[in-house]
Amino acid sequence: MMTAPPPLNIPPSSAVCQLWAVDATCEIVVSTTSLMQPEIKGHEKLNLPTFVFYIYNSRLDKRVLFDNGSRKDWWNLPPAVLHGVTSKGVLGLDVKNDVFDILKDSKNEVVNANKVDAVVWSHFHYDHTGNIQRFPASTKIIVGPGFTKEFLPGYPVRQDSPLHQSDFEGGRELVEIDFKASGLKIGQYDAHDYFGDGSFYILNTPGHTVGHISGLVRTTPGTFVFLGGDISHFPGMYRPTKYVPMPSTLPVETKLDTPRLPVPCPCSLFTSCHPKNTSGGREEEARSSTFYEPSQDASSWYDDPAEALRSVEVLKEFDANENVFVAISHDPALREVVDLFPHGQMNDWKAKGWAQQSHWHFVNELPVDGQPGRDLIARGLMKDGEIYSA
Repeated sequence: MMTAPPPLNIPPSSAVCQLWAVDATCEIVVSTTSLMQPEIKGHEKLNLPTFVFYIYNSRLDKRVLFDNGSRKDWWNLPPAVLHGVTSKGVLGLDVKNDVFDILKDSKNEVVNANKVDAVVWSHFHYDHTGNIQRFPASTKIIVGPGFTKEFLPGYPVRQDSPLHQSDFEGGRELVEIDFKASGLKIGQYDAHDYFGDGSFYILNTPGHTVGHISGLVRTTPGTFVFLGGDISHFPGMYRPTKYVPMPSTLPVETKLDTPRLPVPCPCSLFTSCHPKNTSGGREEEARSSTFYEPSQDASSWYDDPAEALRSVEVLKEFDANENVFVAISHDPALREVVDLFPHGQMNDWKAKGWAQQSHWHFVNELPVDGQPGRDLIARGLMKDGEIYSA
């Protein structure tokens, strides 16, 4: 039985933004326990393609990039980050392009890399900050609460900083969002109306890191795309729920790996490995509870797993709303369901049925009878097509 989600209380507005999902060509493989728990047999490794989002407010002629992927030359990351990549459970990393070049090479009149007014960093991790120095000095950096105190000055002024000090030089402006000043809430998140017209909100979603933020883009007057960053790394961390329980058979619209998975596809193939089932629970519990929670393992990339879990609990309310499409940064469904840049944009996501096609798409990654769902998307730490050697 479904439970109605609470209202989100998004202020009404007729102002919208054009929105593009961009494949950042950054493929990552990590141990599942570094991000999620408990470990499920057959899903010990997690595929993380990477996506960023280009936002255009035509009324103001303003362009914002939400996240920036990884820099192509990731081996030139600050030493503290490079050490983390090579020693902290990153099993595969292959970056084909800087996001700047992906945008620049498109020849799109609106999506212009040199006209980006601001880049929002959902958080400080290397696969979201990219190489900001490729962008003009006029391009601002937007960050969440506590960022400046926690991470600046950058390397080498501070040897342990995860960011280059040169990222913030040359007159580049750094803006740290003050959510207390706005007093606005959307759902249960503190919110900031970035353009002042209700077309793009920045949301305070802490837990994964200090200063982690998400976005909410109004794609039509009544529909939205939730840009989650790393509020979650896998849809099975916020699906299924009591609001949208897993059905007995997957909807026919679901994009499935066939012939590995049958059509129609019984959900018992996946609930059989659900922690609620394997720990003595009931099938009904498995159908209305998430497969995973943020990892508390010693190798976890979550700074505050308890706070991260609270942020994810609120995300479930957005995900249950028929007028909100949730797009986290590492969801493989984006590559297989959404019309990615430069081939299309996301504004008509509801009319195209993308929410229905992608909602249960994550089961493609889940094991069946203990056998892994998909091949790994990166075969190691790659540099110029070869395995990286320090």
